[in-house]
Amino acid sequence: MSDAIEDVKAMLGGANISVKEIEDAVWYYYFDVDKAASYLIDQITAAEQKKQKAAAAAAKKAAPSKSTQSGTSTPIGTPKLPSKAKETPKATPTKGQDDDIVEFLDDDEDVTDHQLRFDMSAMNFGASLKQSPATPKLALKSTGTPLLSSEKSGVSTPVGSAPPSGVSTPKASTKLGKRIDVVAEYQKRVAEKESLNLVVIGHVDAGKSTLMGHLLYLQGEVNEKTIRKHERDAQKIGKASFAFAWVLDETGEERARGITMDVGVTKFETEHRRFTLLDAPGHRDFIPNMISGTAQADVAILVVDATTGEFESGFDANGQTKEHALLARSLGVQQLVIAVNKLDVVQWSEARFQEIVSKLESFLVKDASFKKTNLIFIPCSGFTGENLVKRSKKGNICNGSAVSDAPVDASVSSVLEDFAWYKGATLVQTIDKLDAPTRAVEKPFRMSVTDVFKGTGGVSAAGRLEAGHVQVGEAIMVMPGSEMAVVKTMEVNDEPVRWAAAGDSVLLTLSGIDILQVSTGSVLCARDAPIPVTTHFAAQIVVFDVKIPITVGFPIIMHHQSHNEPGTISKLVATIDKGTGEIVKKSPRHLAKNTTAMVEIKLNGRAIPLETFKDSKELGRVMLRKGGDTVAAGIVTKILSFGS
Repeated sequence: MSDAIEDVKAMLGGANISVKEIEDAVWYYYFDVDKAASYLIDQITAAEQKKQKAAAAAAKKAAPSKSTQSGTSTPIGTPKLPSKAKETPKATPTKGQDDDIVEFLDDDEDVTDHQLRFDMSAMNFGASLKQSPATPKLALKSTGTPLLSSEKSGVSTPVGSAPPSGVSTPKASTKLGKRIDVVAEYQKRVAEKESLNLVVIGHVDAGKSTLMGHLLYLQGEVNEKTIRKHERDAQKIGKASFAFAWVLDETGEERARGITMDVGVTKFETEHRRFTLLDAPGHRDFIPNMISGTAQADVAILVVDATTGEFESGFDANGQTKEHALLARSLGVQQLVIAVNKLDVVQWSEARFQEIVSKLESFLVKDASFKKTNLIFIPCSGFTGENLVKRSKKGNICNGSAVSDAPVDASVSSVLEDFAWYKGATLVQTIDKLDAPTRAVEKPFRMSVTDVFKGTGGVSAAGRLEAGHVQVGEAIMVMPGSEMAVVKTMEVNDEPVRWAAAGDSVLLTLSGIDILQVSTGSVLCARDAPIPVTTHFAAQIVVFDVKIPITVGFPIIMHHQSHNEPGTISKLVATIDKGTGEIVKKSPRHLAKNTTAMVEIKLNGRAIPLETFKDSKELGRVMLRKGGDTVAAGIVTKILSFGS
């Protein structure tokens, strides 16, 4: 009870209201802090209205002529929902401080305790944020978006316009501050330092987590105390070399098994770039998680193991090096840095490095369709830290000294001679020069949800903004389901912010919605431009190395962002020439490997949010898998059915 009372007090600010009244409200609403605070705010508002009306009436009696000539009006209070017998209040236009035309809805009726309790419980209103006890006003901006306003608060919350049937509009008791010009703010931020989402991919045990964990330590994102703790804990289970990997592999199961299972997310900065790092799993059992992580990425680091036999096992049949590269390219990644890891195990052999470069470059250019100019090969060692941020120098040898105080032995110090042949850039210097893609900031708001959980302030949804922008207080729609919600708070890279734009990985706290109405794979979108929902669409696909040809009725698992839904190839429309785009053959009987074709796909289960590639490059890509293998990838060309 005491915690709930303190929370309500915080929401009410310095309002003159007794603890007993707060306690009664909390009891009445079964410890729902939002509803209790909202009720008390309305009580305060009603009391303030009565005082203002009494003062206005007294002033009018004392000086009626002066009051009439001055044109002043009675302050307008918070309107309550009118009953059936009452007429809709008239809207009187006036001029706001920010020169936007607004309409204030006037209501001269007193708000009674009984009516307040009845309305709030019946309509399930309760979404509220901190505000000052000043009287809020319901204003309608010239844009047509209803907003609750006040003179003191800087937070603004749009209230949803007429929602779909069965959808409750969240009540917002925050107060209007001037809306942020997100596009202008975004341009200022980009001018300082551009942001990139970087995914790390590669075959299992290639050393992805160790390499990136060590890089984060060298960049100052992880302190030495944490690394030493990881070393002690890892030594207890006989895995001392895993200390850096544990920076990103945080769950007990990942550490016990020694593999990454989910996508680890963290951040770091270089001289010219801000990076959101996505550490994707390499094991074939977790390919859906790898697809979900790579779908959020702008650029990628492909980590390969230079150890004799290990590179071959990852590159040959059933290895994940090839599949990860194909998936990354199919999901829109165009710039790829190949980190040739564990080169210290083969004594920094230049011949081994060039052998790996030759094999990989041929595959990436011919089969995966990467441009040769967008491929950069970097020799390095994730464990010793060589060539991640700096090179070894005489008296300053990279040997993983962050986790060990052991003296440098001859095999490690030989790097000065063995690695003298490499004259290129370090890994950090290379990624610092990667180009940031053009963001669709001015398109309608779209955010793919990758994680959902119940937080203390409401429903929390994590994901990446694919297009548009969003700010605190904005009303949004959740698809599928057409449910309305209000953005209560948001964080970018664990820092609270007021707005976010396309390309940002964000954590939104939503009010006015139940957690059952949001799930992984949902898309948050602008309420006036919702994303289509479908089970039947046309796509242009490229067939990979399939074991059997694709025919009509071919069963697949379709991967789209964090969704994976079973479906079938319902129609083979035509095969097309990959270079010219011209139709080669209509209604083919089957599709063999390396074929480009137009097909129709039907999903067997629920409808999913989907857009054409023309409208959204991020939300218009699909992966098709069967039996643990990726059989095709493509882009959505047309939505053939809407809804379920």
